[in-house]
Amino acid sequence: MTDSAAHADGALRLDGDHERIAAYYRDWAADYDHDVMSEGYVSPMIVAGLAALAVSAETGLDALDAGCGTGLVGRMLGQRRPEVRLHGVDLSPEMAERAEQTGAYATVAGGVDLLDYAAAEDSPHFPLVLCSGTLTLGHIGIEGLDALLDLTEPEGHLAVSVRRTHSLEDGYPARVAQLAEQGLVEIVSELINAPYLENGGADYWLLRRL
Repeated sequence: MTDSAAHADGALRLDGDHERIAAYYRDWAADYDHDVMSEGYVSPMIVAGLAALAVSAETGLDALDAGCGTGLVGRMLGQRRPEVRLHGVDLSPEMAERAEQTGAYATVAGGVDLLDYAAAEDSPHFPLVLCSGTLTLGHIGIEGLDALLDLTEPEGHLAVSVRRTHSLEDGYPARVAQLAEQGLVEIVSELINAPYLENGGADYWLLRRL
């Protein structure tokens, strides 16, 4: 197994422990982009593409990249929709610092727990939320989907990837279908077991919050 594959696989065994996750990405931040791109990581491109479907080319709105990492999805969205003012948050300060250095973000904050951020009384709401790579094994469970929707304005859009194995284990397809049946979201686009990394696919959704 290559070092890049070992890093990618190791991230799946963090058991949702915030301290372990933060430490893991602190040590991986410098090599993260190289490693995941070496493993065929296409989630940022797909999530940014889905988000671009919801935003016209001339629209200047505020958007959130939840779990922004080193800013891969921000750079991809910037190529498609440069007028969008993107804000990034991530649990890892070191990863967030690298995202800030890309110049793709209006603001970036590290040390941010997504669930706490969404649950706060003064949490912001955005007309567009993106999340690539955060909903995966060893990170955040299915409660992450509700947190992301809480951060999305009514009539706003959420573009999200969920690693396929995690999606199946935690029941994401059923949860998305339930939300749609309850009239809480509209499924604008859905990609099931689409490309993600060389060692596994992902499910992708573009949802409009109703």
